[in-house]
Amino acid sequence: MKQLFVTPFLPQKNAPQAGHRLAYDYLIKLSAESELDVLIVSRVPVDEKDIEFRANVRNVYIQYVSRFDLIPSFLANPLTFSPRLFSRYKPAIGKFLCELVDRHRYDTVRLEFSQCFTYAQNLRERFRDGVKIVMCAHDVQIQVMLRIKSIEGWLFMRQTFMLEQRLLKLADKVLVLSSKDAQLINGLYPGVGTLQVVPISLPAFLKEVRRTKDTIEKGNILFWGAMQRRENEEALLNFIDTIFLPLRRRGLPLKLFVVGSDPSDRVKRLNSDDICVTGFVENPGKYFESADIGVVPLLSGAGVKLKTLEMLAAKLPVVSTPLGAEGVEHDGTLLNVCEIDEFEHVIERIYRGEPVNLNASVAYQA
Repeated sequence: MKQLFVTPFLPQKNAPQAGHRLAYDYLIKLSAESELDVLIVSRVPVDEKDIEFRANVRNVYIQYVSRFDLIPSFLANPLTFSPRLFSRYKPAIGKFLCELVDRHRYDTVRLEFSQCFTYAQNLRERFRDGVKIVMCAHDVQIQVMLRIKSIEGWLFMRQTFMLEQRLLKLADKVLVLSSKDAQLINGLYPGVGTLQVVPISLPAFLKEVRRTKDTIEKGNILFWGAMQRRENEEALLNFIDTIFLPLRRRGLPLKLFVVGSDPSDRVKRLNSDDICVTGFVENPGKYFESADIGVVPLLSGAGVKLKTLEMLAAKLPVVSTPLGAEGVEHDGTLLNVCEIDEFEHVIERIYRGEPVNLNASVAYQA
């Protein structure tokens, strides 16, 4: 069986972004069960030495796009244009993709991430049903649009809804990361073909995390995530201003650890006696072992949050907004879901060892 894996990002085993790590795991699994080629459609330079999966696949192709490539797509179809779904599209790459399929006779083309889904139009136009198309939707884009406060949301809401629906219906199979997303797509886009929830593999470092009463530092709070993502920085700054600092002013001896790649200068300036901004950490296990509480105070975004799954897998009590807990199955013993204005109250109760709900949160589980 021959497959082509198309991705807008470079999949890496220890990539700072959780989605890129997940794509790497999926790619490696596919390479073990088929003859696999990879096409990377990137906005940034890809260095050959950074392609960790080279030995696992037959061929790696790289094509580049820029933000300026959005302009022809907009001018060609202004009433159906969606920036999110056209962000990696260029007609020349669509032609190149079809030539690859024609030359290598792939049985399946897998389009990883919504940014690549637009190429399904080229594939169907050229090959009809002659090639199987599998899409892996890490997020439902219309849900992302509904939650962001930007000009993009105002101008392109309807177009994103219509285009995402049309693209998903071109796939033979749509893979999603949670049953919540499967239900959402079924509800929003009736007529989409086979939907399958795929398992999420967690980082290897979690297997080495050993949380005990001796490793946990009471009052340590962990904020974990790729800091170049706008929604993570937004959540962090709001958490510090409205929750963390008020708790400190009331005398709670808390310390916040911001662990994740590419913090902005604004975030770096938060470094103080009470706040530690680490930047990228090769093995963040020690921060998971010493944390007393994990927080996911997200205010925007969509899709299952791997950061939440990862902290729960480490047996770390987590306080999350409903958005940060979307698609996460839990029994209530470690994950405390509440609105952002309840965070201060919930964190204080966990710190003092008081039950938050019927299932009291604990600092660690044997």
